[in-house]
Amino acid sequence: MVTSSSAETATDGGVDPACTESGPADVRLVPACTDDDLAVFCVTNDGTRPASLEWRPVEPPEERIEFVDCQTVRVVGEFVDVIVGATFVAADGQIGNLFEPFGGVDGVRTFDVRELEGVPDDAIIDGIEAFRDDPVLPGAGDLAATNPEFDACQEEFFGEVLVESGSDGEDEDPEDGADAEAVEDVPADELETLTIDAGETTCFAVEAPNGPVAVQLLRDGEVLAERTSAADVDCSRPISADEVGAVVGSPDEFVDDRDRS
Repeated sequence: MVTSSSAETATDGGVDPACTESGPADVRLVPACTDDDLAVFCVTNDGTRPASLEWRPVEPPEERIEFVDCQTVRVVGEFVDVIVGATFVAADGQIGNLFEPFGGVDGVRTFDVRELEGVPDDAIIDGIEAFRDDPVLPGAGDLAATNPEFDACQEEFFGEVLVESGSDGEDEDPEDGADAEAVEDVPADELETLTIDAGETTCFAVEAPNGPVAVQLLRDGEVLAERTSAADVDCSRPISADEVGAVVGSPDEFVDDRDRS
């Protein structure tokens, strides 16, 4: 069990359900760093109430989009083309958006938004679409994702949030049905519990003996987010096997490891 909470308790000693109401859009799952065969993930509650969640490690999908930092994204799979969306502040002070094709992917490829023509060096990625076949039309990608740290990236590069984000950053397949995020019959012993106070961040370690590992963040059997470990970011300190499944020190040790500069 992973807990980071100081919520007031009800008369029966449990957490008052009325105080645990932060919505899915208020919860962010971020792959922080890796250390040998362990990976650290951090969950932030941006809501105004505590959030009671569950999580479990899973195999990463064969096709996936991994946001490395604010300006870099990795695509895994076989795709004929990838469109990357960039957000930036233009010379006249106005917000600019650009959606450009980057080319295909044969296995693994990393894209840097600064390689796009016509965007300043402080542009950030807002979203990405990957296409298995032609035609390549914006909005019709076979795999798509928005930057889960879009607001934080804006604050870092622009000094404030200028464009509101409207997604949790999960990979999305347009062919999936509305119930694709439901998880059925997950044994209770496969889930770790996580309670996070409003405005707080909790980090925990996960075993990753066979390379990248993904973590699903759930509430009441519904997947809120799924992210793959940050293979390119080394943890700032060694992580021991005894820390697997537990709170791993101060979040500041790990959220800062995802250097966006």
